[in-house]
Amino acid sequence: MDEWKDLKVAVKALAGVTRLSMVYHLAKRGEITVTELTEILGLSQPLVSWHLHKLKRAGLAETRRVGRQVYCSLNLAYFQLCLRRLERLVDPGELIETLPVGAALIEAEMSSEN
Repeated sequence: MDEWKDLKVAVKALAGVTRLSMVYHLAKRGEITVTELTEILGLSQPLVSWHLHKLKRAGLAETRRVGRQVYCSLNLAYFQLCLRRLERLVDPGELIETLPVGAALIEAEMSSEN
């Protein structure tokens, strides 16, 4: 069930044009400094860092510090894992037995709100 909670967090993190744009640029560039990303997006550094934090918390982005520079990159392996999980939801030949139902569904939804 955790995989569905994780997927929900990832999908919520992607639910914004700014973060989708960030994913696009991170995918194209591989690794980029937060300063460069700020310039590309035309946004303030605090705002870019806030959006980047959401992507990091969802497991979709990674950062590393070198001196005063922070480099960020897309966690492509995890992004692709999320895509495969989404594909499983609509694959007519796929039977998913781990999806919660009834009270477990409500409990899972409420626990993932945190």
